[in-house]
Amino acid sequence: MPPRCDDAVMPLPRLRPSHVPILALLLASVFWGMGFTWAKTAGETINAHLQLPPGSALGPVRLLAVRFALGSILWFAAFPRSRQGWSRHSLGRAVPLGILLAVGVISQHLGLDQTSEAVSAFLTNLTVIFVPLIVAVFSRRWPPLRLSTAIALAVAGIYLMTGAAPAGFGKGEWLGLACASLYSIYILALDWIGSSDEPFRLTGVQFLLVAMVCFSFSAILSHGSHSNGQSWRIFIHNPVVLRNTLLLTLLPTVGAYGLMMRFQPRINPTQATLIYLAEPIVASVWAWWTAGRSLTGLTILGAGLIIIANLLAGPSEKAK
Repeated sequence: MPPRCDDAVMPLPRLRPSHVPILALLLASVFWGMGFTWAKTAGETINAHLQLPPGSALGPVRLLAVRFALGSILWFAAFPRSRQGWSRHSLGRAVPLGILLAVGVISQHLGLDQTSEAVSAFLTNLTVIFVPLIVAVFSRRWPPLRLSTAIALAVAGIYLMTGAAPAGFGKGEWLGLACASLYSIYILALDWIGSSDEPFRLTGVQFLLVAMVCFSFSAILSHGSHSNGQSWRIFIHNPVVLRNTLLLTLLPTVGAYGLMMRFQPRINPTQATLIYLAEPIVASVWAWWTAGRSLTGLTILGAGLIIIANLLAGPSEKAK
């Protein structure tokens, strides 16, 4: 007699509560990694539409302005805690953090427009090294051997990913390093300023401030025909820009930050650091799969050295 259907089905293993934060942060890292290709494609398309040369700042900055404006609206709508308890003290904490985050993401996206997604992602990932290094400098204590070794490996990795490659170390790579430095300062400021405030409210205000800074920067960059309202219609009428803007807003912005705010406090910083190392790997693989970009043997070796350096650097809170 053949077995009944309900007898033949094997019970699925139960997902342990301890696994949920790990899977959630891994998903956030996947969203952030994929976002590099979406941002690069949309920024280049906007510049082409505006008849600007490749690498122009206006396309990426306009994309950031729209992305974080939409993200702030969705954030306040999705998370009720972000709309409660507003005060002058909260705004006073959020403003410097929002400005730091804005300058960081602008540096990252301007650099991304002039280098590959993989290089940009791995350079951004150096925050794990820069944060303890900044702490060591201000505390006037020489970095321990583990951190010194990590810094040496990271420098070698950067050289292999950039200086040893045919394209060399250019403006995009410098902007990537600037982004990592700014993000590191942001992380330390967030730990100092943000620990006494509601994280969901603080994040929503920062999204709004990033949008305001980027809209203002875009207005400065705009000139002639680029300053009229018709040039903004690309976000609605161009399917590539519309699709990538919506993906960036929903997944790397609201989705990933929402997962991080909800689940990172439930695991220790060491675990979070290891999980976030998936971001540059995903960025590299996603760019190869969807945009046909690949890494050479030297750049793969450099990426591996940077990952090892991050592992040696120890736990650190990260922001995107």
